[in-house]
Amino acid sequence: MTKREKLIWCIFGAILGVLFLLSFTDLIIKEKKAEIYPISVVLDSTTDECYANFKKGVEQAARDYNADVHFVTLYQEGDALQQEELIEREIKGGAQAVIVAPVRELNDPERLESLAYSCPIILLGNHPSKELPVTSVIRDYEKEGELLGRAVAEQIDSVSPVYVFAKEKSAGNNRPIYEAFVKMLKTEGFEAVLCSRESGSDFKTVFETILYPEAPKATIAALDAESMTEAAQILNSDDRYTGRLAGVFGVGSTTYLLNQMDKGLIRGLVVHNSYNEGYLSIQKAADGIKKGMKQERICLDSYYIERSDIRSRKFEKMLYPMD
Repeated sequence: MTKREKLIWCIFGAILGVLFLLSFTDLIIKEKKAEIYPISVVLDSTTDECYANFKKGVEQAARDYNADVHFVTLYQEGDALQQEELIEREIKGGAQAVIVAPVRELNDPERLESLAYSCPIILLGNHPSKELPVTSVIRDYEKEGELLGRAVAEQIDSVSPVYVFAKEKSAGNNRPIYEAFVKMLKTEGFEAVLCSRESGSDFKTVFETILYPEAPKATIAALDAESMTEAAQILNSDDRYTGRLAGVFGVGSTTYLLNQMDKGLIRGLVVHNSYNEGYLSIQKAADGIKKGMKQERICLDSYYIERSDIRSRKFEKMLYPMD
């Protein structure tokens, strides 16, 4: 073996020895393990059925921002106090950020404010009137009410009474939508009647009361996806109802509602990009964990769509996001 060969083998052996020592003493540079951020999403209902596209956005953002997301639903519909308790429970249980779809306007802003200083909170819905250290991902609910009202006014004769379906007039985002909707209709000579859970209305009873042969054809406008879904299910259960309606309009973009519009039962819907809403919520929650929370307001666009828009280039990807 030549001196050159011996030198090469010595160098090679030395390298192997150094690598062995480094690995043995755990000094080899390893890729830093990504930190996982536990984030809770507290919804405003006892079910997450109307949050399918929202959840798709959440799941994609969770992959992008290393979040472990836990969805929480209410035990009792419309219980704002319970929702506040669930927020506290999630924070105490280790959530580093909480995303909240409020049941209604904040029941106790001071309580939320104290929680927000210890844990980033993202609000879905209207930005709170009180200045709080939270980020809000909101829709322009007045615009949504105007869009819905304009659609009815342009397509329906004002002799048709308009029955407005809502979970609760004061719940969540229904109130600003309702007020803007009614204001738009009144300027065009329409009469609107509110039928809400808050007033004890049973939607099936309402249909049976207003849809009789001698009555003028009525118009239905639902202010939230849950009410729109229930109305569509009742209409599908009895063919007598559909022939006595001037039109059915609503707010929401669940797969069920889009299918009902595609079938012709629903004439038009006001929609927003639920996927982006979910994605932005997780993105802002992760930013809040890493950089600290700041007050911010992000407003999503809303649109009025009809059957012909469902598969248009502009709306198809928004309405049917890929998993």
